[in-house]
Amino acid sequence: MSTLSIQNVSKRFGATQVLHEINLDLVDGEFLVLVGPSGCGKSTLMNIVAGLEEATTGRLDLGGRDITHLPPDERDVAMVFQSYALYPNMTVAQNIAFPLEMRKVPKAQREAAVSEVASMLQIDHLLDRKPRQLSGGQRQRVAIGRALARHPSLFLFDEPLSNLDAKLRVDMRAELKKLHMSTGVTTIYVTHDQVEAMTLGTRIAVLKDGLIQQLATPMELYERPANIFVAGFIGSPSINLMDGVFDAQGQLTMAGMHTGITLPKFANTKVTVGVRPEDLIAGHGQLTGQVTLVEPTGAESYVLVDGGALGELTLRIAGPSNMRHGDQLLMGFDISKLHLFDPQSGARLQ
Repeated sequence: MSTLSIQNVSKRFGATQVLHEINLDLVDGEFLVLVGPSGCGKSTLMNIVAGLEEATTGRLDLGGRDITHLPPDERDVAMVFQSYALYPNMTVAQNIAFPLEMRKVPKAQREAAVSEVASMLQIDHLLDRKPRQLSGGQRQRVAIGRALARHPSLFLFDEPLSNLDAKLRVDMRAELKKLHMSTGVTTIYVTHDQVEAMTLGTRIAVLKDGLIQQLATPMELYERPANIFVAGFIGSPSINLMDGVFDAQGQLTMAGMHTGITLPKFANTKVTVGVRPEDLIAGHGQLTGQVTLVEPTGAESYVLVDGGALGELTLRIAGPSNMRHGDQLLMGFDISKLHLFDPQSGARLQ
């Protein structure tokens, strides 16, 4: 039985439709990430699950119980916000214990819960401090601890790492993954960062304009994106997208150049060709371009190429690159690594 079932949930704010009949079923222990650009509806959907917003239409079941119209405190859900939302006049221990105190949990049980989560999050040495005495990462751990202490059926994380610096985000991302592995609590995580989505999620729902574009595992999204939007949103650097056409014999040409690829079933078809930066091979092939920029990152380099009619292309190559601005470059790709899309609908061509 699904831990959470979201059935035909829509949301309107006046004349503006923010969510369009969202259907999602989470299995017990799943880590589902909602990802998409600003304004896509992911935080609205999170708030509906939490009970902070009410759906215009649809139903929510949690553990087989209809929670559609229940207030937040009756849903058995714990939420961690982007802003931490800690009480400044309380110590760390008091902040963690506060939700339990509100539920009239006995003092001894509260203290045991505080001790347990503080040890798990490695903040047991901070229990007597106030939030102003903590770093951003420590505050986020306290906010997570407050949610953990309740032992909820469902965790909700609303962009919890957005206020942290780059290194701390990576560290906390790893800690969140370990935490989920150790607790096994079903989790929904909202982010606009596709790297967070790929590294954390057991499944990812990609949203755009209030619609789920694709729901799949991270690698399914990366290797078989359902449409051009998903292909461009998932992956860093972003996928290369080029115009192509299959002639009457099914031979693919791009910018007037024959690629050496023949797929008879697509004869006389215009396509958008997608190639991941790591799948665009430098040094041989039928496509040509001029190097405009080389970005070394240490373990790999990103090479930006002016492909003329093909547009600007990005290659990802291992290690440092000896290419320089102005170099002419031959490029090719493996047919098995191509992604073909309908230029009009954006849908993937099978």
